[in-house]
Amino acid sequence: MQETQKIGESLANKAIWAVLGCGALFVILVMNGGLHIGNVVLSLSVGALSAALLLAYWHGKGGSFFIFGLAAPMLAIIFSDLPNFLSLAWVINSFFCGFSVLLLLYKLVLLRK
Repeated sequence: MQETQKIGESLANKAIWAVLGCGALFVILVMNGGLHIGNVVLSLSVGALSAALLLAYWHGKGGSFFIFGLAAPMLAIIFSDLPNFLSLAWVINSFFCGFSVLLLLYKLVLLRK
């Protein structure tokens, strides 16, 4: 179990770089236009949900958290309005941004104790 907790800590230590990378990609996507705020909010929340479920798995709460954590990105794709490829880029980037923001909060709040 100690090994699996180190996975979460290792990812949390790299989360700041992921947030910065997502921010840079958001700037590029904004320049190309096509923002759909509903897709962004949905994907951010599903990304955070996925990170929370995987953190629960890495802390030994059960294998079902792993399955649900990996299945969560499908929710973002299924419930998003995707009229073009740029919308899909927004959804994918927002998902990873939500995932990395939650890992960053995990690092700042729980790992600092």
